[in-house]
Amino acid sequence: MPPSPFSQSVAERLQVRRLVVFGPFLALGLVLVVLWALVLWFALLYPKSLVADLQDDLHSIALNAAQDTEQLLRETEGSLRTLDLLLLTRRNERQDLDATVSLLADSMRDNSRGITDVMLASADGRLWRIPSVTGEPYVDLGPKSFLSELGRPGGPSVVLGTPIRLRPGAHFVLPMATRLSAPTGAFTATVGFIDLDTLLRVYRTRSMRSGMAVLLERDDGVAMARWPEVPGLVGTNMRQVPGGEVLPPSPPASGQFMVTKSPADGRDRIVSYRVLQDYPLRLFVSFERDRILAGYLQQRRAVLGFSLVVTAIAVGLMAWFTRLQHRARLREAEREATADASPMGLFRCDLLGRTVYANETYLHLLEVDRQTLAWGWLDRLPASERELTREQWAALVAMGEPVDRVRQLTRRDGTEMLVRLRMRPMRLAGRIVAHAGTIADISVELAARRERERSQAVMSAMAQSVNVMMLAVDTDERVLFCNKAFERRFDIPENSWHGRQAADVFDDLYAAVHPLILRAFAGETSVVEMRDDAGISPPMPPDGGERGDRGGTRYVELTYAPLITDDGAIIGAYGVARDVTDVKQEQMRLLRASNTDPLTELLNRAGFASQVNAALGRATDRDELVALLYLDLDRFKPVNDEYGHPVGDALLKAVSGRLRHALRPQDLVARIGGDEFAVFLTHVARPVDAQVVADKLVHALTMPFRIGALELHIGSSVGFCVQWAREADIDELVTQADEQLYRAKRAGRGRSSGSLCAERKKPVS
Repeated sequence: MPPSPFSQSVAERLQVRRLVVFGPFLALGLVLVVLWALVLWFALLYPKSLVADLQDDLHSIALNAAQDTEQLLRETEGSLRTLDLLLLTRRNERQDLDATVSLLADSMRDNSRGITDVMLASADGRLWRIPSVTGEPYVDLGPKSFLSELGRPGGPSVVLGTPIRLRPGAHFVLPMATRLSAPTGAFTATVGFIDLDTLLRVYRTRSMRSGMAVLLERDDGVAMARWPEVPGLVGTNMRQVPGGEVLPPSPPASGQFMVTKSPADGRDRIVSYRVLQDYPLRLFVSFERDRILAGYLQQRRAVLGFSLVVTAIAVGLMAWFTRLQHRARLREAEREATADASPMGLFRCDLLGRTVYANETYLHLLEVDRQTLAWGWLDRLPASERELTREQWAALVAMGEPVDRVRQLTRRDGTEMLVRLRMRPMRLAGRIVAHAGTIADISVELAARRERERSQAVMSAMAQSVNVMMLAVDTDERVLFCNKAFERRFDIPENSWHGRQAADVFDDLYAAVHPLILRAFAGETSVVEMRDDAGISPPMPPDGGERGDRGGTRYVELTYAPLITDDGAIIGAYGVARDVTDVKQEQMRLLRASNTDPLTELLNRAGFASQVNAALGRATDRDELVALLYLDLDRFKPVNDEYGHPVGDALLKAVSGRLRHALRPQDLVARIGGDEFAVFLTHVARPVDAQVVADKLVHALTMPFRIGALELHIGSSVGFCVQWAREADIDELVTQADEQLYRAKRAGRGRSSGSLCAERKKPVS
């Protein structure tokens, strides 16, 4: 005799239970094997790949930094060659006073990316600034200066000197000298001075990681520049420092090595270097070896600790799974007790349609007992329908399809009841082994639904013709009524809102509407205006007809009030929504027009002042730093004079675009008049960050502008001040920023100058 479906299902359930018992142990064992394999890889192979990857990064950085340095030096040499060619055509006795030569020198100071000054030099080391008004040397370097190399027979035509300060307290500059093609009088060479700060800014962009350093060294071992800066290092011969001889006299063009106790800072470093092609310079990029290995060692300790913790947890889980099996049997007993306490009738039937299990609610609802459980529910039908219904039920069960039906039954006392039956097949390993379902008396629910339908008909007749959205809910926030305008607005199928919760109907707008509904339940009437974006739902046409094609942001006026009965009881709330977009848009248009510069579409002075006051208030609440930057365009007036105001206006638009691109979205930028701009920064992490932003803006506006067929070169001077928001006064910020702007322009333009905040004031006790 073949085994019954029930005996087969029991065997399958036993196999599933074995898998449930042993599966977690197998899974945890596999996890531990994979985990410790990864730990071994991390401990043995990862350090080597870490050092190799770092060396590749250093090589790439050295190559890029060397190319940037060579480009800067070539530009300086090209400028000096241009000056030499001009001097060939100007055969005056005092070429340092020649107007054309002076004009070219001024142009080099203003337009060159790195040159801060240009001078004429004699063989004995004296330098004259162009123009030399007094005729006296500006600087005397002495007869043994680097200029003596130019006079040596067979010597180079271009010489790089040791960085010097032209005046006490001034920045270091890197001198480059070229021999004159036709010496005149005392003048034998032209000298250009490159600002080391410009060179260091190039290196800063290449060495953003902590522990990384860039060193520029001349072939004779003299340190020309280093980032991060080391006091007293510039101008020092590194070969004379203990441990400073790290390369042979004629090293390859590039390479890598490790140095113990670097002569610059005494730290062990991984180094990559690059020899410049056209100049006697070498560029070293290094990284602290202890920093990367220390980080790895910390990570290794963390990984080992984590692995041990995971292993301990896995062992604990195995013990916990053992106890879990016992608890699962207890939960099964609890589920049976819960089923008996359910307000719905629960049942299960076999493959022949016989009821084999039912909870207490089922037995009470259909008035059957355990002895007649199999087909006892047929007694609730008329006698003439029982046999046919039994055959139909058996056929439904045999098909194995879900069942969802409503049927009218008769109780023993003769009263009628309407029940809803839902049944689904139970599958094990893809096979149907039984059917389970629920049965519920919906007579009361049906009566309530009919009452709601009558109420809805009354409300609909009064509200469907109005040109506003209307909604009514009861105190449980179930929708009692909404008109067709509301249905169109929220894309609700006609009459599908019956019995739904307000949260389901409003969806994303519920958070904004819910407080108004609660105030209505408390007896208050609320009138508010809210923003309604077209992306949430289509806009409501003002004429109540088909949906319009107007997109964008909409504005709606909402009115919510309580639903009150004749005896004063609050039974719900009703709301009315009216589209006020046209009025709101006109208000916003007028506000934007009064706060925006019509040419650049940046904030104007009034709009900037308003938004700065608001931003300063928020920054005060967060107790953070703020910064105000004033920008003035250099060489803008000649553009207007030479090319006309249309080109000048186009240039101002291009400047505003670069400012927006260089700043964060939350930063405020405004045109406050002519070629003057202002920027207000919040969320400033450190006072020096304002200097970084100012340098970034100066650099952005130094790049050439393409206006039609014209390529225009201008620049910008920036003055800024930084202060704590709690201690900041807007008028004082403006005054300081303006003073710093004047100081930047007076220092030679094309640069920034700033005032950092003072120490935080101590609170008064």
